[in-house]
Amino acid sequence: MARDLMDSLQIERIQQSISKAYAQIDQVKQAHEETLNTTGDFRLSQSTARRDDQISHTQTMMSQVNSEMRALRELKSQYMSSHSVANSQKALLQSRYQKVGRDVKDLLTSYSKVSKNYSTQYREKLKKQYRIANPSATEEEVDEAVYNDDAHQAFAQAVSNSSKVHNATRVLSSVKQRHDDVKKIAKTIEELAALIQELSELVDEQQVQLDSIEDAVEASNTHVQSAQVAIGEGIVLAKKTRKCKWWFILVALILAIVIGVVLYLKLKPN
Repeated sequence: MARDLMDSLQIERIQQSISKAYAQIDQVKQAHEETLNTTGDFRLSQSTARRDDQISHTQTMMSQVNSEMRALRELKSQYMSSHSVANSQKALLQSRYQKVGRDVKDLLTSYSKVSKNYSTQYREKLKKQYRIANPSATEEEVDEAVYNDDAHQAFAQAVSNSSKVHNATRVLSSVKQRHDDVKKIAKTIEELAALIQELSELVDEQQVQLDSIEDAVEASNTHVQSAQVAIGEGIVLAKKTRKCKWWFILVALILAIVIGVVLYLKLKPN
């Protein structure tokens, strides 16, 4: 009953949310690809806006899945503390809870990898633009310009001092947009890391309960097995006792017959 209730209320809903979230991640991938390959300020601005909408929608879905996991934990806790639910059933509920928890964690980790991958690609795009503006820059200078929050200022200085960049305003605008992209994705990665950590604690804290329940179930199984062995031995002993009883009756009957015959012979008149 408890397992069926959990299935109908939460687990199936979470699995559906996970499937939808994976489909949404594919939309984010496409939006990233489009933004990375778009040129021109206007088209880049439109592409970035579409991508940001997809990321925002995905973040909302991820938060919703995590909220559903918290609700599932509360529901499960009610069953775990109930004396009317058998330990074996509690262990099964806990196992199902951890399974869906791992599925959610895999989802968040998958999206985090996507975000990190495209963050790297955006930074490589920035490095390429910086090297065009400042061909003599060392690798350390390029990294500093790209990973520094004020990177667009370094680009601005490099572009203004370079004779190789003809449309400085356009280049600076594109660079600033790319750098803003990197910061947005970095924020997404941080939020995902927080969700993953929260989910890990949510699932791992229940492992102690599962271990204790499994120990109780194991102890119960041991007691049952011991009882079965004792019952088996009792049955064997009862059979032996019953067999001995019949032998005793037979011997007693034979002795009675012998005594009767002896008495008859002695008392019989000549």
